[in-house]
Amino acid sequence: MKPTVMKALEEWKEALDELQESAVNALRLALPGLDHTKTPTYCCPVMLNISKPNDLGDGRVCVDDDTRATVELNDVPNSVIAEAVDAVFGIAWFDQADGPLEDAGPGTYNYDDEQTGAEYEVVLGDNEAGTGRVYIGYVPVPYAAELLDAMSTARERQQQRTEDTPGR
Repeated sequence: MKPTVMKALEEWKEALDELQESAVNALRLALPGLDHTKTPTYCCPVMLNISKPNDLGDGRVCVDDDTRATVELNDVPNSVIAEAVDAVFGIAWFDQADGPLEDAGPGTYNYDDEQTGAEYEVVLGDNEAGTGRVYIGYVPVPYAAELLDAMSTARERQQQRTEDTPGR
């Protein structure tokens, strides 16, 4: 291989590694508790996990070679999901939701972004704990980080409201 081609490929690899590292950093900052998994990734070069059930969720985030994320979180409070989705997307953006997601009640709500090819699905659970599920497939990392940050912010707001309520 020509030295100039070899040098160009090395530069490309360095840039790719830096981009992936920046993507992972953004996701970890967006959702406190999200960190590298201790198990092999299998499906993608980078896998992060979180284990905060009934708080910010329990699950994983995979980052592929194109710095697209797949997010799978379970046991996320319905109110956190609803507030975050409405803040990021606006009201009634998801299929089956005619108003704020918070008012929509238990069920499955979807949105397919034709521009990015991303798939979004949120499930507001009707279980006793009032927790649901968030699935985002093939979304560019900035979009995933925005939603994860909104979830973290919604949870912080809920905790603050609880602390500010007398008698609790």
